[in-house]
Amino acid sequence: MSLINKILLGNFLIEKNIFKNWKLVVYLFIMAIVMIFSSHLVDKKIIKISDLENEISYLESKYVENRKKVMELKMHSNVISEMKKIGLKSYNIPPKKILVD
Repeated sequence: MSLINKILLGNFLIEKNIFKNWKLVVYLFIMAIVMIFSSHLVDKKIIKISDLENEISYLESKYVENRKKVMELKMHSNVISEMKKIGLKSYNIPPKKILVD
């Protein structure tokens, strides 16, 4: 019987040197479990990185939006309209500079 047929049929597991062959099978089984576990850990990290990147893009857009609102509130015309709502008037004459020696 050829070596390939023995491997395919599993005859190598029931021969005389069974203990030596089972050590190899157990070793390969443990290595497969370790590889599966490590790939799951990598997948979790990739998902976490993706979530953090989405959160970063959301926070960046929120920052830009808030900065735009601040710029609009600082505009002279907006300040004047808000002052009119309160009842304050803009002063047309510029202030005088007082010098103290």
